[in-house]
Amino acid sequence: MLLSIALFLHDPRSLASDVATYAGCTLLASAFLTECYYWTVERLNYPLMKLAITVLGVVTLAAATGVSKITVNDATGQDPPYFTSAVALLVPLSFVPVAAALVIVLGTFGVIIGLVWGLGKLGTTSSKVRDLDLVLTLTRIISGFVIVVIASALLNSSSFIYPSMRWVASHSALFFDMYEGSGCSADVRDRVGRVNDDLVVIGRMTNSGPQFMRASCPLGPQNTVLAPYPPEAEKRIERESIEDRR
Repeated sequence: MLLSIALFLHDPRSLASDVATYAGCTLLASAFLTECYYWTVERLNYPLMKLAITVLGVVTLAAATGVSKITVNDATGQDPPYFTSAVALLVPLSFVPVAAALVIVLGTFGVIIGLVWGLGKLGTTSSKVRDLDLVLTLTRIISGFVIVVIASALLNSSSFIYPSMRWVASHSALFFDMYEGSGCSADVRDRVGRVNDDLVVIGRMTNSGPQFMRASCPLGPQNTVLAPYPPEAEKRIERESIEDRR
């Protein structure tokens, strides 16, 4: 990290400065997350920790499902309940912005608490221990700040995650929630998903990506004539009817 700072001060726009800065931030974030992981694992048997993890998991899953539905609506222009497979497939990707938001909130509080805790310990320890605590506290604060910045970049509207989520939403809705050959569209290549007895959603792959629209297509009776039962099945049905009459 000191090397990246020195290179940045020497030439902020150089490739070496960028590489050293990204590498230093990655190492700090990895070390901080590893420390948080081991700290959490050691306390998994505590009732409050179990409760906190359970509540956090439920809230995160609910939020990710909501984000998935919003993304499907944004990508298709239709109601999310029409595309259940797309919503389900998008939930894992939706954890990324939800987790980023949680990291920003919890990380900000963690940095503040760590700063107060570290400064409070400085006045109650010996000089050598105090110096070590100061270094560790500053390292943890910088690491937490780096993680919050990374999470903020992921949550930003210009982040790569949102176009990726919309791409997955539109394509999975078209290919997993719709089907061909329904007779509700003039072009046989179109895919259709039924909304109710009178409405369908028509999907089409265009040069700009999948497009969707609702159209009227009343559900009518079929003219297909069912084939007769095989002789064995007719005999079995006749025997069962005789036994029922007895």
